[in-house]
Amino acid sequence: MNNKVNISSDNISIYRIEEKCLNCGMCLKTCKSINNIDNDCINCGQCILTCPSGALVPKYDYKKVLNYINDTDYCVVAFTAPAVRVAIGDEFNYAPGAFLEGKMVSALKKIGFDYCFDATFGADLTVMEESYELIEKLKRKEKPLFTSCCPSWVKYFKTYHEKDINNLSTCKSPLSMEATMIKTYFKDMYNLEKDKIITVSIVPCVAKKYERKLYPETDFALTTKELTMMIRETNIDFESLKDKEFDKLLGSSSSSGLIFGASGGVTEAVLRTAYYMLNGKKAPAKFYHFDEIRHEQDFKTATIDLQKYYVKVAVVNKISTVKEKYDLLKQYDFVEVMACPGGCIGGGGQPLQSIKNSKQIRESRIDSIYNKDNESNIKESFMNPLIQDAYISYISKNNVELHTKCEDLEKIKE
Repeated sequence: MNNKVNISSDNISIYRIEEKCLNCGMCLKTCKSINNIDNDCINCGQCILTCPSGALVPKYDYKKVLNYINDTDYCVVAFTAPAVRVAIGDEFNYAPGAFLEGKMVSALKKIGFDYCFDATFGADLTVMEESYELIEKLKRKEKPLFTSCCPSWVKYFKTYHEKDINNLSTCKSPLSMEATMIKTYFKDMYNLEKDKIITVSIVPCVAKKYERKLYPETDFALTTKELTMMIRETNIDFESLKDKEFDKLLGSSSSSGLIFGASGGVTEAVLRTAYYMLNGKKAPAKFYHFDEIRHEQDFKTATIDLQKYYVKVAVVNKISTVKEKYDLLKQYDFVEVMACPGGCIGGGGQPLQSIKNSKQIRESRIDSIYNKDNESNIKESFMNPLIQDAYISYISKNNVELHTKCEDLEKIKE
């Protein structure tokens, strides 16, 4: 009897080492619980996290990246997702959720990346664009607006709900926006040749490898696990590293960009900026701590007063929850969907964890991200000075593609 999830030989995200497979059925059980889809892989990689024998692994690309780093003809640029910095410590004996941004950047520079940027800048861009998109939907009394950050969710949506495509945000994912800005804004500011820039996203999610089909501005997507493998193979003593900062231009964000790493963070970030766009002033204190949509639950809802509109929001974890509540979700104005438990912090490219302690570990990562949000002096995307400069000096004057074109979406099912 075959108790395995269907991983095809051409799967761009996940690989099965057949000789290690126990045919125990754990991967199939995980997939049914989280996705409940018959034989259609949406590249989330949750099966990797629960495979007891290590038979399921991400498709490793880090050696190709090391080859580019060692080739002086190329400018190799790393940019890191929010959830990586609160999970990388799991591989180096730190407490769960330890916030290690400085050491992570230091490691990337020591590996040999020419520039290290923070993909939370791309998240701030997403907030700006998606907040405007939400307001336009509210004006037209159209609902819902589904988020488009999670590639596994987007693949599922396009496959099973294509008739509702006008309800899916056209915004590229934050990592893809970051890559777009590197291949345009950064290229022009530093007078570089586009074909000599290699963009490498460092991500918690194996589905980001799949997303490259949709947004080819990203040349490689490496998981948190792959980054730790690079650190070890280049003989870096991670614990002894001194903290370093991201490079400027695309290396700073508001904490709105940071909380994208946790379930509910996209919604909270968008509401902060949407309030400002509608009212010309910062949002009330409640907008900086939405208990109703924080923490790890499969379905969370709230009704938010934006002064000019009352907005019903829903935050959903796991595709199985979407399947169960899809008709209900259409009644909300804004719906954030993440395929993985807890959001990006629980992605399939994160370090392996004990199944028994997995929820506790994810909660520690979520708490770490929100603690940094509490400490931040800039909590709104529109207040990020680098975002302001980018819009004024470049985006407003150039044809920068921050949104998905209809023909791009056709690539999803290929």
